[in-house]
Amino acid sequence: MRRNNEHAAAAGPGPRPSPADGRARRATLLAAVAALLILAGCAGPAPSAGPATPVAAPRVTVTLGIYSGRPDPSWELDPAQSAALVRLLASLPAVTGVPPEGGLGYRGFGLVIDAGGQAVERLVAYRGAVAAQGTGARQVRTDPTRSVERLLLETGRSWLTPAEITAVEADLGSP
Repeated sequence: MRRNNEHAAAAGPGPRPSPADGRARRATLLAAVAALLILAGCAGPAPSAGPATPVAAPRVTVTLGIYSGRPDPSWELDPAQSAALVRLLASLPAVTGVPPEGGLGYRGFGLVIDAGGQAVERLVAYRGAVAAQGTGARQVRTDPTRSVERLLLETGRSWLTPAEITAVEADLGSP
């Protein structure tokens, strides 16, 4: 794992699909990531074809949205952390709505989930909601206990400064 501040700056917005296309694409991609993780956990020897090739867990890059005018800290999750995150995301109920957006200071955790060399999903976990980056109404996974944000904070403790950790903890402690 490494701190990667350039990643967030290099990931720019692409062409905008219609809202219906975006919702279908996000649902399909989350299902594909979940299937990859299930296959990775269930891979074993095939009865007649020899050992199965394990499917790698998706690569997940996390960026803590906290600064204005300087790069935000980022890090990559290890395979076990990626698997735990994807399981947690799959367990959250989905609704259609507008997720909260941050202003100055803590703005949530950005996620880039990459399964096989292309960014398949860009999400933001903030104030009990996990949604695709963007504006307006879209699919939002509700997380009233903010378990995704808490998990991501734990994965980043060795990459974050004490001041960054304190800022996130203060927000997580607020209603």
